[in-house]
Amino acid sequence: MYAELRSPNVHEPHNLAEFTNTIISYKDNATSLWAGGTYIMSQKDFYPSKSANVEIISLQNIEELKHFQRNDRFAEFGSMVSLSKIQSVGALLLPKVLIKTIDKTATTTIRNRITIGGCLCTPSFRTPLASTLMLLDANVEVRYLKKRMHSKWLGISRIYDKNGGLALLPNALLSRIRIPIQQFDYQYFNAAGSPLREANTSVSLAAVAKMEQSSISTGKMIITIPNKGFCQSRDIDNIFSSLQFPCDEGHLSSFFSYIITYIRENLGEIDQLQEVRLKGMLSEMINELNQKSLSV
Repeated sequence: MYAELRSPNVHEPHNLAEFTNTIISYKDNATSLWAGGTYIMSQKDFYPSKSANVEIISLQNIEELKHFQRNDRFAEFGSMVSLSKIQSVGALLLPKVLIKTIDKTATTTIRNRITIGGCLCTPSFRTPLASTLMLLDANVEVRYLKKRMHSKWLGISRIYDKNGGLALLPNALLSRIRIPIQQFDYQYFNAAGSPLREANTSVSLAAVAKMEQSSISTGKMIITIPNKGFCQSRDIDNIFSSLQFPCDEGHLSSFFSYIITYIRENLGEIDQLQEVRLKGMLSEMINELNQKSLSV
């Protein structure tokens, strides 16, 4: 039995130059970039396996991917920085909606292993972290091979297709994430279910707003449906921004109906449990905004 198993070859570059040389050397082979390994090792029979005859390139030893820097406008993390590290160094710096998103992502032990780059580049489902970073207008640096290695900064939404699937070129490396440091009067995040284990029933909602007395001057929200994609729309944002608080049940019901219709038209039908969970989150968010408006 064990004699028939074929383990992948594992390469361990120590810097980006070595990584580039490895990619060039194996550009015609099936390769897999290994960050924290939490996704790859969760896949059935991946390692070792008869079918796992690929070149694995481990990113663990590339120090350039573990750097962190900040200024007055943004914080920048290398793609190999763990979610726990971002949570600890950014607790008083980064928007609270991002810190709460990280806190809701797995357990502390697993967050010590999950890297921000690996979390954003998971191919088979959509993560709430990706949608929260879209909400915050984060940018990513992508390195990709043509005749030589190139690098380009992109808005994070551009590394996904219209259905939320990963749209990076083969062997492309997401190397840095730049997160604007912004102030908001209101920030909300909640998630239900595991996007990895319960993609068909999991859902999350993130929102930020700048407020003027009992109304929203600028509001944005995004919904993550792991098995379908990301739901973000200017029309939804405009309706959200036009709500007057306190908001009654009638306006909440109409808003929810519009969101569900938009999801069905653009992403397809979703599970009934996802609808119930989403309605509960939206109701919780509106109730918080009602309380906030009454306390002004």
